[in-house]
Amino acid sequence: MKIKERLQKYFREKSAFKITTDFVFYLLILGMLLPFSRKPLATVLNKVIMHRPAVINTNRQVKLSDEDYEWMLMTMDGSPVSFSSFKGEIIFLSFWATWCPPCRAEMPDIQKLYNDYGKRINFVLASREEPSQIQNYLTDKNFDLPVYRLIQNPPDKLGTSSIPTTFLITGNGKISIRKTGAARWNGNYLRSYLDGILEK
Repeated sequence: MKIKERLQKYFREKSAFKITTDFVFYLLILGMLLPFSRKPLATVLNKVIMHRPAVINTNRQVKLSDEDYEWMLMTMDGSPVSFSSFKGEIIFLSFWATWCPPCRAEMPDIQKLYNDYGKRINFVLASREEPSQIQNYLTDKNFDLPVYRLIQNPPDKLGTSSIPTTFLITGNGKISIRKTGAARWNGNYLRSYLDGILEK
């Protein structure tokens, strides 16, 4: 059967919906194969599939010890910061990178959350990338998040081999949220939870 005949048969037998979904599917495949569109497309797909983070059941929450706070970060201007300086307060800790599509997908939500809670919660976005690379990304996206460079591995309780991985640590040192992968950080569920623990 010739290509023309196959196409005619395809359009005769398929519904408009099926033709549209097939077309979108092939566009997605093509987009993932082309280097210049791979990262933006992967970011969009992550935005579509990301969901709200879950709070860990209270009796299963891991508590950080004093030693778990003793590790170092560096500000974007090169000043050392001990993670222990955040001890006793609520910490939103996220390990991320500018090249990571799931990280890029959730970053606008994190920025919105920071806009409203940044004065009451310590936001610590930690990356291993060079400051210039991080700053270029933040400037390009108009983000003003507090980003730190990882200069030392975090303790095992905060360790991860995947990014993004985000922890919400309560004022008493318990990890109440641990989320690997992109998440909807600006939803009502998380905001209600934060409001509740901030009132305690």
